[in-house]
Amino acid sequence: MKKILVPTDFSDNASKALDYAVAIAAKANAEIILLNTFAAADTTMSPARALVEEYNRSIEADAHEQLKALKQNAEANSSVEIVIKFINGGTKDSILNLAAEEKVDLIVMGTRGTSGIERMLWGSTTTSVIGNSSVPVLAIPRGAGWKGIKNILFATRAFQANDNTFGPILQLAELEGATVHLVIFTDTDDKDLVNYLEHSRLFYAYQDKLPARYKHLTFKVEHLEGKEFYETINQYVEEQAIDLMVMSTHKRNFWQSLFNRSMTKKMTMYSDIPLLALPAEDEE
Repeated sequence: MKKILVPTDFSDNASKALDYAVAIAAKANAEIILLNTFAAADTTMSPARALVEEYNRSIEADAHEQLKALKQNAEANSSVEIVIKFINGGTKDSILNLAAEEKVDLIVMGTRGTSGIERMLWGSTTTSVIGNSSVPVLAIPRGAGWKGIKNILFATRAFQANDNTFGPILQLAELEGATVHLVIFTDTDDKDLVNYLEHSRLFYAYQDKLPARYKHLTFKVEHLEGKEFYETINQYVEEQAIDLMVMSTHKRNFWQSLFNRSMTKKMTMYSDIPLLALPAEDEE
């Protein structure tokens, strides 16, 4: 991990995201790119062109001052190098374009709203970035505060092991000395015996293979059964003191199905737990 992009709107949420990014970057010896964006008002047809241009200049100047202050404060309290960027343009596109241009390894963003993950899952910039990013996005909810990462949960109903999926998880686990909880979920209302047997096979395979392949890391592989995925996972989160949730997009419609109001309601149970969204190749 060499570069971490942190978009900021100078809110408390964004400050918490920066705290996470600085803590991770310090251990990874990574550079942070701190970004603020602003879609300047169009002055070409404005009757008060001079006033609009002055307004745009004042916004940009103020943003630069706030970026400098955040940079100085973070660098004064850590060994992390921070580069500041200001882009005149739309927030989502600016983030995605800069991430591609700078070849960043991770995007760390704050979420908005009183319910943290709920607002992140419904109509926010973070949602748009997650749905379109080709690099992992770490979403930090309002209720989260940096306290280290000791337990990482990757829960799935359609598990496939590959380096694209495991790479970011293993990097964070190694940096933080965290235990990786790999949970395979089987719906007890699903009467498909073949599906159940396949999940059981995966469970036993990864229970043996992961510790053997990554000897320096600690794994806890679980095969959970229940009638409701999110309720079962929530119970596991509480019992195991999970610090970070991980989700991966295995199908084109995954985030579309996740980001609906019923799922949003269920996901509010994780309102204080950061979410690492991993991009994955779409299944044909």
